[in-house]
Amino acid sequence: MKMRYNPALDGLRAIAITFVILFHSDREIFPGGWIGVDIFFVLSGYLITTILAFELKKTGSISWRNFYARRALRLTPALLVMAAFLILVSTFTHDNELRQSVMIGAVYLENWNKIFGFVADGPTNLMGHTWSLATEEQFYLLWPITLFAIFKRHPALWLGAAIAAMMIARVWLWRAGALDHLIFGLDARPVGLLVGCLLALTPLARLPRLSAAVAISAMAVLFAIGLLVGADLHWRLILSPLIVSVATAAIIVAASPGSATAQLLAWGPAVYVGRISYGLYLYSFPIFLLGERWRVHAPFHLYGVGLIALIIIVAAASYEFVERPFLRLKDRFQDRTAIGIIAGSGLAVRS
Repeated sequence: MKMRYNPALDGLRAIAITFVILFHSDREIFPGGWIGVDIFFVLSGYLITTILAFELKKTGSISWRNFYARRALRLTPALLVMAAFLILVSTFTHDNELRQSVMIGAVYLENWNKIFGFVADGPTNLMGHTWSLATEEQFYLLWPITLFAIFKRHPALWLGAAIAAMMIARVWLWRAGALDHLIFGLDARPVGLLVGCLLALTPLARLPRLSAAVAISAMAVLFAIGLLVGADLHWRLILSPLIVSVATAAIIVAASPGSATAQLLAWGPAVYVGRISYGLYLYSFPIFLLGERWRVHAPFHLYGVGLIALIIIVAAASYEFVERPFLRLKDRFQDRTAIGIIAGSGLAVRS
């Protein structure tokens, strides 16, 4: 198996974070921008399962210690920086609810907080966006062990059954009116993670080559859902995560190295935005909310552009001075033959 970095996947990540930021900045303009999280889920499941499958094929096992060490080094430093800043904000503003929210977010429980209300939650919860990080972390507590168990036992069938079961759960929750559980539940929302895992375990050489026209059509589907689908209990909310996940998977397949799709997505600025997308996601939500609290008198469009510029600056600084030093440490917990494979955030895999 040959594996190498594919910058086109960073370009796809740039599309995902653009959706999320547009959603956070003005939900009336881009009401379905929340699907950016589902794009992230597909990419995450695809990339991480590719690495784990490579390790399983090479060694017959998975190093749990190395896997979780790499996860911690990638995610924790920037999260702790944001948490420390928000703790300072809570201290100066005497906001005990914010302090509690930071604690919930820092231990990756925000998704269940949104469902069961451990601490006060609402549109002003500055850690509310960490629900997706919590969902991923909880999933990856289970997935390496599960993958090890099913790897030689038709994993595609197991994943297909899991996707079907999750969609059935979504319909049941919809009928029950359980909107929060439908949107945030580990057992109902991350269809994209499962689709990404399934794609990673499907040899791309066996799949038909998808043209740029197919990729552009898939992107059009993503933009249409982003523009038209709001966060209500309409049937579109039930199906959108699956539709978005399949469209994202099609783009990944079409973006094989050297293809027209890969060249389109590998545009330099988009690749850079993709590389700093974790920081953009992490800092954008609290910056937007604090910006509303401490708003200065300025035309809305100028103020919004200013906040987005601030978010980009903070995320770029975080990437350079907080995240990259720890990313270099990840090599100590990586198979030497795979170093460089995940130097960026994209992989191309061919059997």
